[in-house]
Amino acid sequence: MKSFITTLLFIGLAFNQHFTVNIDETGSSTLFIFEDTISSLSAGDEIGLFDANGIIDADGNTGEILVGAGIWNGDQLNLASIGSVDLSAFGGPIIPGANEGNNMMLKIWDASKSEEHIVEYSIASGTGAFNGLFTAIEDIFYDSGEDDSGD
Repeated sequence: MKSFITTLLFIGLAFNQHFTVNIDETGSSTLFIFEDTISSLSAGDEIGLFDANGIIDADGNTGEILVGAGIWNGDQLNLASIGSVDLSAFGGPIIPGANEGNNMMLKIWDASKSEEHIVEYSIASGTGAFNGLFTAIEDIFYDSGEDDSGD
């Protein structure tokens, strides 16, 4: 019975996810590791990886594009972003995704408040750029509206 309830919960979360990646895998990626040291997120919050100037369509137009997403549960979360591929010089397609060298823009969906936030983050390792390597993120900073003063 517990397995059935867990399955229903997973299916419910999957269909209600705020950040949904709507582009195809290209084989080009950069790994973003969200370490378990992040304290500003709660279980169920979502993480969205964006390129503010990525390839958004098969014509090579650029703009903001979601290239990776996941749900935070308090443990380390590994998200592979989708990189763009431009084969037009060889008569092939242009496939949407992040542009190599661009910095990753991070957005959070605060599940408890149903609010989206653009956030800042600190890096333990890597550059924060889409470069085919990896970036380890040790903390995320945003104003959740909570009063942390203890008053």
